[in-house]
Amino acid sequence: MRWRRPRPRMDDRPGTVIDGGRLFGQGIRIVLALVAAFLAAAFFLAFGLLRAIEPSADPVAFGMTVGWSLVGASIVGGFAFVPSLVAIAISEAFGLRGMIHHILAGGLVGAGTWILAEAGSPGVAQGLPAGTLVVLAAGFVAGFVYWLLAGRQAGCWRVPRQGDPGSSV
Repeated sequence: MRWRRPRPRMDDRPGTVIDGGRLFGQGIRIVLALVAAFLAAAFFLAFGLLRAIEPSADPVAFGMTVGWSLVGASIVGGFAFVPSLVAIAISEAFGLRGMIHHILAGGLVGAGTWILAEAGSPGVAQGLPAGTLVVLAAGFVAGFVYWLLAGRQAGCWRVPRQGDPGSSV
């Protein structure tokens, strides 16, 4: 009879496991934070363009700005949804929780989608299209809001296996 080395069981392998409850909770946080980030970027763009910040000065202009913000959020979300999901997947996969990472990713998504959307326009000469810096700043705002709500806990659904060195379980 040949001697066989016993196969390692799943519990004997080093690494991390996925906590289903934490993964579900993080998924909910991601969806809500993404919607809030799109709203924040749209509010930034609308209030920057229409400049009606004081509701007591002109309530109609303020209401119009809020209305344009809500419409703008769907437009921002439509353009930036897929690139945002790519950035979120990268931060979740590698557990990148830094504020600077999320702010830069938001700016990159905003400016990247703006530049790609304006690339085929006949009025755009060489260089960056007009409004790129404003959209970059809106992306920074969106990245900060996303980090505040969900990005700080990126990768929280991974927990060390029991018995691993350095695990507290």
